[in-house]
Amino acid sequence: MNEFLEKIKSFFKDEESFFDAKQLLGQNWHNFVPQYFDKILETRTNSVFVLDREGNYTYVNAKGEEMAGKSAEEMLGQNIWNLFPVLKTLEFGTHLQEAIEEKKTFRSEETYFDGMGWYDMQVFPQENFTIIIATEVTHAKNAKDEFSQIITKNKTILNALPDSLYGIHRNGKTINHKEFPHFTGWDCKDKETNIRYSDISEIFPENILEEIRSILEQVIDLGETKTVEYSLHDSDGQKCFEARFTKTGDVDALAIIRNITERKKAEALKNEFISLVSHELRTPLTSIKGSIDLLLAGVAGEVSNQTKSLLNICRKNTQRLVRFVTDLLDIEALDSGNINFKFRTYSLKEILQTSVDGMRTFAEQYHVLLNFDSNFPQTTVYVDEDRLNHCITNLISNAVKYTPKFSEVTISVQSDDTKAKILIKDNGPGIDPNFAPRLFHRFAQGAPPKDKLVGGSGLGLSITKGFVEAMKGNIYFLSDDTGTVFTIELPIVKPGQIPAGFGQ
Repeated sequence: MNEFLEKIKSFFKDEESFFDAKQLLGQNWHNFVPQYFDKILETRTNSVFVLDREGNYTYVNAKGEEMAGKSAEEMLGQNIWNLFPVLKTLEFGTHLQEAIEEKKTFRSEETYFDGMGWYDMQVFPQENFTIIIATEVTHAKNAKDEFSQIITKNKTILNALPDSLYGIHRNGKTINHKEFPHFTGWDCKDKETNIRYSDISEIFPENILEEIRSILEQVIDLGETKTVEYSLHDSDGQKCFEARFTKTGDVDALAIIRNITERKKAEALKNEFISLVSHELRTPLTSIKGSIDLLLAGVAGEVSNQTKSLLNICRKNTQRLVRFVTDLLDIEALDSGNINFKFRTYSLKEILQTSVDGMRTFAEQYHVLLNFDSNFPQTTVYVDEDRLNHCITNLISNAVKYTPKFSEVTISVQSDDTKAKILIKDNGPGIDPNFAPRLFHRFAQGAPPKDKLVGGSGLGLSITKGFVEAMKGNIYFLSDDTGTVFTIELPIVKPGQIPAGFGQ
């Protein structure tokens, strides 16, 4: 109204005339509103009500009729307090009455009216009339409540996890997801969200920061998942942690940090126990095996066929125990780094021929043929002969056990200028894809073939992997329902050459 008055002020001859017109127009403003103003109000999505100084309705737009559940004819001229007596019991009604009496504008956000929903109410009292504008916010209120519930639920779930969860930006900025589960992106404003950022230097120890930055680049740029272990010293002693990084966006990654102190202590105790038991068992088992061999050889006198049969059973199971103890000792030696390798340059063909020949009798027991393709160029490798033979015979043994009767296991070599690949292929059912990621784990064993009993400790492949990697090689496999191919990849050297990275 004031803006309208300013526009027509120049038409009055003096201030007194303008003041009289202003008073008159103020008292009858709603009667002077142009027709187009009514049309504009009808198109509004807000509910608009106008009351006179006694609280009677003088105007209601279509949206207001919808909100009130009454037509304009039913409302115009009626008193708001008589037409809607429930308002007197609501907090909004109290504030509305005060606002009209004191001519004071006020706003009531998220006001609930039974049967109508949630509204944002704005009240603009004037000298002779009051405008009330109501905006329905039911959907927004419900969405807000749902979002708040989701955030609360997520925060409860996150806080129940033992791990720390950090979002890390490429530039090193970090956000604690457990503290701020409503975090939506790095471009959100700190003041609006009360989000506090930190830096990777506040999370990880200084001695591994460069490694962490390198890992972040690989994870973000290549989409790889990386894991790193580190330790910290505090008042309670040394704490061990494992941090797993995975890509979450074009410029950031998620770091899942787990306290593995107790796990490390348990592993140390387990390894100590295994080491103690292995060393204590090895001597008596060797003695038992030797005594059985002597009895079978007749040193203590002739034994009956029935006795020999029983002694052979004892000998077979003793050998099995000796192999198991040897495997445990190898695992311990690999972990401690105390295993002794006797490296020399060898002809790969000779090592393979020895390994294959030594396994032929074993394969015959399973009615499996070993097919060694020795037609490959002379190849020299720098390895520990016994350890490599152990690896090859272990892979052949597994292949034989999983290959159907009256079929074959193929051993072949592929080479280039720098590497030789030993391929050992079976015709078995293939490795279960769900088990494949754990294949090289300790004590891990897949489902045995239906027609065979496959024993073992589950340590063979883990030891084989450790030996191959200690010889600067690599081991991997490809598998489908037609069979599995294990590949040992070793660097080729010239005869008598000692490659870089090996001691004398």
